[in-house]
Amino acid sequence: MRESAGRRLAYAVLFAVLAGFVVAFWNPIDHLKADLRADGQGFKFSIELATHLFELGLKRL
Repeated sequence: MRESAGRRLAYAVLFAVLAGFVVAFWNPIDHLKADLRADGQGFKFSIELATHLFELGLKRL
């Protein structure tokens, strides 16, 4: 069940190259920053919508 050292080295090189491509073409920090901005704007929109609906409910009373 032991794999050869060559096969382990090949897997290590393959995963290192794949990780390099992921970082080069998909910068996780930029995506994280964009997600945080979108979450903040979405929260603001949710509060505004809830306030508007609450005001509509008060008008009906």
